[in-house]
Amino acid sequence: MLASAGQLAIDIYVPALPTMAHFFQTSPQAIQSSVTIYLVAYAFGQLVFGPLADAYGRKKMLALGMAVSTCGCLLTLAASNLETFVLARCLQGFGIAATNLLAKAIITDSFSGQALMHVFTYMATAWGLAPILAPVIGAHLQTLFGWRSCLTFLLIYSFAMWILLWRYRETLKHPVHLNPKALVKNAGMVLTSPVFQSCFLAQGLCYSILLVFNIVGPFIVQNTLHKPPTYFGYLALAIGLMYFLGGISNRVHHPRLPTPEQRLRIGARVMTGAAIVMLILSVTVGLSVWTLMSPVLLMGLCAGAMYPTLMAKGNSIFPHIAGLTSAILGFALLLVSSGMMALAGFVPFHSLIPVAVFFVIVGLTVMSTVSKFLHHFERPVESLINSDNRKTISAS
Repeated sequence: MLASAGQLAIDIYVPALPTMAHFFQTSPQAIQSSVTIYLVAYAFGQLVFGPLADAYGRKKMLALGMAVSTCGCLLTLAASNLETFVLARCLQGFGIAATNLLAKAIITDSFSGQALMHVFTYMATAWGLAPILAPVIGAHLQTLFGWRSCLTFLLIYSFAMWILLWRYRETLKHPVHLNPKALVKNAGMVLTSPVFQSCFLAQGLCYSILLVFNIVGPFIVQNTLHKPPTYFGYLALAIGLMYFLGGISNRVHHPRLPTPEQRLRIGARVMTGAAIVMLILSVTVGLSVWTLMSPVLLMGLCAGAMYPTLMAKGNSIFPHIAGLTSAILGFALLLVSSGMMALAGFVPFHSLIPVAVFFVIVGLTVMSTVSKFLHHFERPVESLINSDNRKTISAS
């Protein structure tokens, strides 16, 4: 439940974005900014709650994050103008960052060995199902009860998490002493690493494929193609399933199958090829459901297949400061994704050509960053770590 809260709060109301734009009497770009602001706040929340939870305990920081998130939920329901709604989403994103982040920490505190791997598998499954199911749930809620029912659902979900927190016992056995100077020094080392930079950029772009479709898609499907919200909900379900299947494909191993590094290269090329096909179809055929969805489904599959490999390799670059590296990686990729969503908000949705051009640029950038990442990663990472270790200050 904690693992999927952040994703659920992104995707549950995206089918209602066109209706909300009409309600607030604003532009599609302005209402889409509520998703972007949420992601930016979510990114910064990870940097705040991660170190604090190591020092003051999981339960206290989880309670603080959920309190901020619940206040944001209540404010979204009370908002009568766009400015208040965006502020509420900012609060919600910042607070809810504690849930997914600390769910991983609690699991690490509580399990080890093979049991740890099993529990993380269940968590990854729950995290992956949220963007698949949320748009469908949101579309039906909007159709039956109006767009505010999507936000009411999030509030009820928040109350359910409070019940879970009430039953939770603190799992942090050995709090650490916060050393801000060491944190800043080590963070600077991680962020200036070329291999880390190319990793979070590629990972953020892969993740943004799903997010960009979820904020541009409702306006294309509902306003331009004149389909109901539930229609978009099921299209988003298909994209989410392809992303999910791409991730599961990494569990299939055989000597004759491509290595993880080869899969990254293949995925980036196929993703770019699908975007180019979309551009050709946009010029020769025009906008329709199949010319939009066929390439996006393939891009979603490739992005889902690449994401776990990039995440695993990114978290292994600096194993001696793995916790900080994980927090910065999550922060950086969310900033990249929110930046892509902000740019996508300016893409006209009355024609397929601008959307196709946008995805072609994304695909070419993914190819470039994956190539740079593998070039850096294929060098002995140990030598990089050893040279940087002299700059590292122990945070203990």
